[in-house]
Amino acid sequence: MTKPSEKVSSLKTKLREHDYHIPVLAEEAVEALDLRAGATYVDATLGGGGYAELILERLHDGRLYGFDTDPQAMTYATERLKRFGNRFTLVAENFSHLKEALTANHVTSINGIVYDLGVSSRQLDTTSVGLSYRFDAPLDMRLDPRLRRNAADIISTASIEELKTIFGTFGEEPMSGRIARWIVEERKKKPIRTTFDLAKVAVQGIREDKRNATLSRIFQALRIKVNDELGSLERSLEQALELLEKNGRIVVVSYHSLEDRIVKDFFFAHAKPKVETGSLESLKQSIDEEKAQLKLITKKPIVASEEEVAANPRARSAKMRVAEKK
Repeated sequence: MTKPSEKVSSLKTKLREHDYHIPVLAEEAVEALDLRAGATYVDATLGGGGYAELILERLHDGRLYGFDTDPQAMTYATERLKRFGNRFTLVAENFSHLKEALTANHVTSINGIVYDLGVSSRQLDTTSVGLSYRFDAPLDMRLDPRLRRNAADIISTASIEELKTIFGTFGEEPMSGRIARWIVEERKKKPIRTTFDLAKVAVQGIREDKRNATLSRIFQALRIKVNDELGSLERSLEQALELLEKNGRIVVVSYHSLEDRIVKDFFFAHAKPKVETGSLESLKQSIDEEKAQLKLITKKPIVASEEEVAANPRARSAKMRVAEKK
């Protein structure tokens, strides 16, 4: 019988085979897609190609379209997946433009789509993007370099109320108002241009043992705002549902409560049957389950195993939800 420590060691070795980014719940996500030979699938968050490689290895005679806007990720994944030839197509676009981008590639329907939300380990460690408070870098945070507005623009122009809303809503930061005031006061004295500039002012009045958690929430909130991550997810899910063939599946792995809430609400809203108007009793009698657009495959989210979390701590917050087109 394999000991837990041996399972963790084996998983760590497997995960290190590609060090660009360690995909979370990869086996579970690909299994949930219920791959069919000759079908068409989408990896909405290509990254280093971890999910894509698993899909293509198991997808006989099918096609996969991978979406990403990060130049480094696209270069890495293209090299990694070149052995699959024309079965893989890179789409240099954000998944919020799912339908338009697929139409441009002459694809009008798909049999499944997978999302691995958030940012990769490599992106967090890339100083040129400025996603982490651990490295001194320009305050940019654009995951798509074509975006017009970066984090420094927001920090330098947003009002106290706007900053408070960003930090409170996207970062769930309890000190959002106070930090917003500190930022506005500081930028009157000198510009806040780098990650270290922001980190210094954001925690000036925070207890030392609370600073890392506060900075994580502040930087996460700014990143979500800069890249419109939640709005993009909402728009993409609507398009995915429209593009899906019958029995096609949407698989989403999220790492943040706001993302998971969007996915959960979307799935549950479209899994509810439509009812006819009338009295309460007639409504109860007229429910037709066949009129619902989605069937929930996971009523509760799937989480990573203890072994995976031990091998990859990032997996601790991951939640996977799956729904199928009816």
